[in-house]
Amino acid sequence: MTLPQARRMRYRSLAWVVSACFLIVLGRLVWLHWVVAPQLRAEAAQARRMQKVMWARRGEIRDAQDNVLAVSDDVWDVGVDPESLTKKDLPRAAEVAAILKVSPVDVLKAFRTTKRVDADGEEQSIRWEVLARDCDEATEKKIRALGIKALVTEHKFQRHYPKGQLAAHVLGYVNKQGEPSAGVERVMNEFLEGQNGWIESEHDGRHREIASIRLREVTPVDGSTLVLTINSLIQKTCEDALAAAAARYNPKGGIIIVSEPKTGRILALANWPTFDLNRYFDPKAAPMDSQRNRAVSDIYEPGSVFKIVSISGALEEKLITPNSQYDCGAKIVPYRGRMVELPGDSHALGVVDVRHIVKESSNRGTVQIGMLYAERMGEDRFYSLIRSFGFGQNTGLITGAEVPGLLKKPSTWDGMTISRLPMGHSVSVTAMQMHTAMSVIAAEGLLMQPQLVLRVEDPKTRAPILLYTPRVRGRAITAATAAEVATLLRGVCGPGGTAPIADIPNYEVAGKTGTTQKLINGKYSTTQHVASFSGFFPVGDPRLAITVIIDEPQGEGVGYGGKVAAPIFREVAEKCIRWLDLPPAHTAAHTVANADARFGAANPVATATNHQENDR
Repeated sequence: MTLPQARRMRYRSLAWVVSACFLIVLGRLVWLHWVVAPQLRAEAAQARRMQKVMWARRGEIRDAQDNVLAVSDDVWDVGVDPESLTKKDLPRAAEVAAILKVSPVDVLKAFRTTKRVDADGEEQSIRWEVLARDCDEATEKKIRALGIKALVTEHKFQRHYPKGQLAAHVLGYVNKQGEPSAGVERVMNEFLEGQNGWIESEHDGRHREIASIRLREVTPVDGSTLVLTINSLIQKTCEDALAAAAARYNPKGGIIIVSEPKTGRILALANWPTFDLNRYFDPKAAPMDSQRNRAVSDIYEPGSVFKIVSISGALEEKLITPNSQYDCGAKIVPYRGRMVELPGDSHALGVVDVRHIVKESSNRGTVQIGMLYAERMGEDRFYSLIRSFGFGQNTGLITGAEVPGLLKKPSTWDGMTISRLPMGHSVSVTAMQMHTAMSVIAAEGLLMQPQLVLRVEDPKTRAPILLYTPRVRGRAITAATAAEVATLLRGVCGPGGTAPIADIPNYEVAGKTGTTQKLINGKYSTTQHVASFSGFFPVGDPRLAITVIIDEPQGEGVGYGGKVAAPIFREVAEKCIRWLDLPPAHTAAHTVANADARFGAANPVATATNHQENDR
């Protein structure tokens, strides 16, 4: 091949190569601009697009007097975008650390570290490194005043409980993940949480929003305000009383409940031990055992306080009158063709009437009355009577984690049940159940729904969104029977009763003591007791019902309900009278003396001695 021919071949080859390159480029352009263009445009838009959550403020929780119990404070997380830092920003790390009150070394390290290795072993650019969390507004303003564009603040909310441990078991708390964990925080979360908003926009190469081309903005809706029935002064009074009792008796636990019996509204629900809601995460300051709401989660045998059920049922069916007499010295009595052994009384009463059986808390007398009811009306009817007072079922209190207690059906009763159940053994209840049952007597025989929420309000206008009104769950006994039982319970707080110390002059206190021996390894302990007192006042027009329970009080002798719980009842009641400005009873129609006149002459049995030992 001659030289000219060789040159022509090279030119042609070059021309083909250049043409092929142009064709490849042209093909690539066609592919990018026509074939995959929609997909690429979508990917580019997605890469530029940003979606930012605008957090809703959780609703406040307030007490009945409008004091704030729970609020969401504004806080900011402060971070840095290391890739956006300039050289002149690096020397200011110490200045940033001083404002945030963190280590300058940590801040400088965050400023200089622009890459990190992910879980797959690949390097990733760091566009957000947190320097400090939950900073207040003053700190956030100081950070912005520095003028360092790479420093970024992220606004959020932090739940705060201004009164610390007050009503801790009622409120519950919101954990660090923003999830409500207990109490009304959890049960009423639907109203409290609100609805988050968001912003859809685009950002530039430095991940800054291009606000001029914001695509969509949805405004957050703040949570509603929750107004509780709780009275903070009364709640604090109860918690202080429990703390004093704990220091004196060193018990395993304690509970005080205060309510309006005719409406079911809870004014105070206190547990001991308790915890600080702002330190719920600290296992030393707030161990899990202290976070348990004992009033609805712990069960115990109620003992003598339960006797109101047996007495009420027999009076309701006209099987007895306050003047009916029973031999409380009998050890064995017939029941449905067989002889049943009665429980013991610590002191002899002999033949006494129903008024003295209640006043002196006779086990044998009450059991005979309960057995009479079961024999005449049937054991199933007795079971239904107990249920009508709220036992064996949840009260419906909206604190969550409630248990129904233990109430066996008649088909499972053994030979001893009928001689123990009427006096509050062979049944286990919660403190809230026992309080609700005592409130039946004060509420003219009605079983009221315990109420913790008064209303739900709009967070801006405070206009009511939802109102909660008192609700009747059922009727246990007639109003006339309830009045009779209330008069009998008035005697408990009078001379010769098991709790004269609970009485308040001019306020006509009625109630019942309980001193329950705890079951330890299948046997009733002689040293471990639950002391309780549940009562209400004034008898003629009950305004408040109060229940006090102290679990295993320590000290000399037996921790009787009349000795341990009744004085606490009186202390709380007297302060409630002051806080609520309750007037004294207008008449003395329900005093012990007038009760004797109403029902006939008093039984001549001597009652001047203290008979708390019968209070079991």
